[in-house]
Amino acid sequence: MKFWLPACFLAGWFMCFNVWAKIDEPDIKTDCLKTGIYASAGKVAYQQGDYTKAQNLFRNQVAWSEFCHLPASETSTAYNNIALTYLHLGQYGKAKAWLSLAPQDRKTQFNFKKVENKLLAKPITEDPAGLYWQYAGQGSWNTVEVKPEESQYVIQFRGMFMGTMSLYYGPNTGDFSTMTAIKHHQALYNSINDVSAAGSDCTVAMSFAGQSLSLKTTGDCGFGENVQATGQYVKVEDY
Repeated sequence: MKFWLPACFLAGWFMCFNVWAKIDEPDIKTDCLKTGIYASAGKVAYQQGDYTKAQNLFRNQVAWSEFCHLPASETSTAYNNIALTYLHLGQYGKAKAWLSLAPQDRKTQFNFKKVENKLLAKPITEDPAGLYWQYAGQGSWNTVEVKPEESQYVIQFRGMFMGTMSLYYGPNTGDFSTMTAIKHHQALYNSINDVSAAGSDCTVAMSFAGQSLSLKTTGDCGFGENVQATGQYVKVEDY
């Protein structure tokens, strides 16, 4: 990977603004060609029954398929590939979440029936305790974990924003953790009560409804740029 840092420092800030985050074009093109390599290697691991290894390879396939703007059909195949690894591992909620990213695809509709049959036999409960996902892009998910703790719950949010070059530099991130009661399907995080969130001033209202969770933020939680605790999450696992 080539970074233009020397030229940037020598030329000063004006030129730096133009080239600071610029990656040599041939590197991007080469990395995009690796999408097929990840898919092939994932298929080999899948056929060998190493579903965890296949899962990681297919996740790379997803990430680079999205980053490189491959045709929707190829990206849908990548979603289905990783969903099938979760299906074989018995993690049906996660498999369903991946399939939900391409609901109109024929492969998705075929595999969705398999997952639904498994979920009928082993349904995810509507108890608030569990793991919730919201797709962040490029193979990554924002997560909310809700764990029972005596009469209350420990709720942990981990969010990210996948920027244009996140596969090279990493995503922007943000998180919070709170112990609170869930009353009438509602919970609240207040940064004022969070010693690890000094300087921030926000509340995050959490509404539980069956196997879904809705977050709404008021104020500034001090997360990384464009990271937000907001929107709909789907429950993928019981705790």
